[in-house]
Amino acid sequence: MPHVQTITLPPGAGTGWHYHPGRVDVVVLSGTLTRTLHDGRTVVSRAGESLVEEAGPVHVHQGRNLGTEPVVLIASYAAPEGHPLAVPVAEPAWSRSGPTA
Repeated sequence: MPHVQTITLPPGAGTGWHYHPGRVDVVVLSGTLTRTLHDGRTVVSRAGESLVEEAGPVHVHQGRNLGTEPVVLIASYAAPEGHPLAVPVAEPAWSRSGPTA
């Protein structure tokens, strides 16, 4: 059974680098979410948009609020039984020198 939660990121806040053991479906209720993905791409999602975060450590990413208003998300997690919703990881070495794309 999916777990659903509301996440609020104040201006300047971020999620830290992590991945999800199961797929996550997200709707941005307000603000602008900026995600840096495992391959260095940056994806911006605005209020009213939805996104999917795929499962597994190959899909490491972080989300940040670079705007001036809170980012509010509704996230539906399909984590396997007995697994956490998210697994924190160290910042990828490539991200310390900037994105590749």
